[in-house]
Order: sequence, then C-alpha cells, then structure tokens
Amino acid sequence: MSVRIDWDDDRQQILRVTVEGRWAWDDLDAALRDAIALMDSVDHKVHFIIDIRSSQFNAGSALGQVQKAATPESHRNEGVKVVVGANRMVRMLYGAYRKVTQAMGKDQEFLFADSLDSARRLIRDRSL
Repeated sequence: MSVRIDWDDDRQQILRVTVEGRWAWDDLDAALRDAIALMDSVDHKVHFIIDIRSSQFNAGSALGQVQKAATPESHRNEGVKVVVGANRMVRMLYGAYRKVTQAMGKDQEFLFADSLDSARRLIRDRSL
C-alpha cells in the first residue's frame, strides 16, 4: 500500500499519513479506517499531518470521490489537519470538498504547509 499511517510523536497526539507514489482510492479508504482505529485507541485530540510530497495524484477520479469521502460526522478526537506538499490541483479539489462538507453542515478545515516542521508548528499554534 502506498498510504502509510504512523504516530508522529511519542505522546500519540499526531498521526502522520504518508502518501507515496501511485495510490488508489481503496488505499485511502483503508488508511482512513486505520486512522479511525488509532483515534479510537486514545482519549484526547489527534492531529494529522498528511504528507503528499512524494505522491502521484490521479485527479481524474477525484471529483467523484469528494462526495463519497465527505461525511457530516467528525470523530470525537479529530484535531487539526495539515497537508504537506499540496499543489494547486490538490488545493482546488480541497475547495470543492470543503463546499460539499459545508453544505452538509460540517466545516472541515485542512491547513497547508511546505514541510513537516511547518506542519508541526501549525498544529502547535492551532491547538493551544
């Protein structure tokens, strides 16, 4: 699988999702299930760093997946989410995703950063 999930810190407060090479939507669905299981295993906020710098994005199937992935629910432990390495296309697709989720009554914000260190700073600053 080209989508991996690991704890980014010893306190298990940040999950790092690393997407490498070519990936399929099934890979992302499996990673989401893994992330939910990890969030269920703790009793505090869990923040996300989603590193897509080394991934090859297939935009062709993305718009159909936006509505499938968009749900009005949030996990009780869901915290700040930061995407590292998002290009213009990914940011545009995020805009579509956000409109869909806002129409469902959920304002799920993703932040963007150019490096892991910048992502960690954003999480620290937003979760104080």
